[in-house]
Amino acid sequence: MRRWILAMVVALALVAAACGGNDDAESGGDAPSVSTEEAETEAPAGQDAEPAAAETEAEPQTAEPEEGEPEPAEPEEGEPEPAEPEEAQPEETAPEEAAPEEPEPESFVLTASFRGVTETEIKIGVGFVDASEFGIDSGDIEAQWKAAIDRANDAGGVNGRLLAPVFASYSPVDDAAIEAVCVQFTEDEEVFAFVGFVLWDGVLCYTELYGFLAVNTADMAPDVLERSGGLLFTAQAGLIEKISGLVNAAAGDGLIDGKKIQIHASADDQTLLGPVQELVEAAGGIVTRAVYGTATPGDLPAGEAEADVWIERAEADGADAILAFNTAGYGATGAVERAGSDLVVITDSIARAGYIDLGYDPSQVDIYAYGVPTLQDLYNAGVAGVAECVENYESRSGNVVNVNVPSPRPNNLPATIRACRGVDLFVAIATAAGPVLTQDSFLEAARGLGSFDLTGTTSASLGNGKYSADNAPLVRLFWDSETSNFVSGN
Repeated sequence: MRRWILAMVVALALVAAACGGNDDAESGGDAPSVSTEEAETEAPAGQDAEPAAAETEAEPQTAEPEEGEPEPAEPEEGEPEPAEPEEAQPEETAPEEAAPEEPEPESFVLTASFRGVTETEIKIGVGFVDASEFGIDSGDIEAQWKAAIDRANDAGGVNGRLLAPVFASYSPVDDAAIEAVCVQFTEDEEVFAFVGFVLWDGVLCYTELYGFLAVNTADMAPDVLERSGGLLFTAQAGLIEKISGLVNAAAGDGLIDGKKIQIHASADDQTLLGPVQELVEAAGGIVTRAVYGTATPGDLPAGEAEADVWIERAEADGADAILAFNTAGYGATGAVERAGSDLVVITDSIARAGYIDLGYDPSQVDIYAYGVPTLQDLYNAGVAGVAECVENYESRSGNVVNVNVPSPRPNNLPATIRACRGVDLFVAIATAAGPVLTQDSFLEAARGLGSFDLTGTTSASLGNGKYSADNAPLVRLFWDSETSNFVSGN
């Protein structure tokens, strides 16, 4: 049922952004140690060294003691008189050793090291979705990407090379247009990498067909990552990891263990039903059914009728909850609302447009929605670089980002943050690759990258076998009827 929920999928993707070695310097040589032995002092010239010579000097007269006072004791024979204290002589010190010179910084010469990489630039193909045909207004998307790229270039680019973007847009449902942009970037422009936003398996044109690098900002299914052969990286959380977080969060709220669960998936996610069932059962849940959409793409009435049948079967099976992951939560919520059912809906489908545009009201359903804190929450809290990304775009474009605005039009906050995330991810890997930038050095850098800063999340990392960057844990979100959006509890 890929097409009938297409507008919802697009909306979800558009909100998805909400969403050394130890270099101790070696010493240049140990300083010579100072001797602890004292040198013997010689007698002053013209003075006999024998003690008897002192007897020739007049002894000082002492006052006679008054009557009643004890006489001072005579020094015992052979006992030396106290010597006058000698003036302290300064100790000899070793000559101060000159500090080692600071090593000169290593210099390198940038060269045209790979396709799309010159001495001064890195050409990237920036592709993004134009969803205006679905009534979705995300603002000036090209300007959002340009602002993020200009900020990176003003900060020095990638090891001295500047990002040189080639822009193109396409409809999210036009496979021919998506492929045409891929051919433009790979054959005509010969870019170093694709950086942008493309849904579903459209990214395979770059990775599987042409063997190009791709840095995407959309959720990627596990099979797409696998087919990409290590050439695909996404700023989002991995889908299986995200669903695991969903199950864990719901289990923490007492919604899984010992409960009967019906699992819903979209047609595109049907291959995930088995792994998700294993996650639910591992958390103590009892899976009654695992279903996925089969309605003709784009046929909304047929899709809703199918979901209504599933809810009837869930009631008949005595299910306690519906777990609808990725994009399936929108249709499940609508079906539970239409049935007037008290079934709990557990979902990570949190794009407002997926409910509002289809007339579904989450406030009428016992819904447990989970996700990362919203972009507005992160903006208001001044964390995760969201405010900085917004301010950068506004100052460079002259446009205003609608933050904390009910039913914003354009709804340009998610798309603005997505552009910053895509540029962040590419720059982090390419910078770690060093001055000799090639496809192999890029991949090697990604395998050892570790943690890094990524706009819109409090935790991000890449590593060997880890291609999805966002690590933020899921929290429960609540539907705010006043703003028609999900907000975090805090």
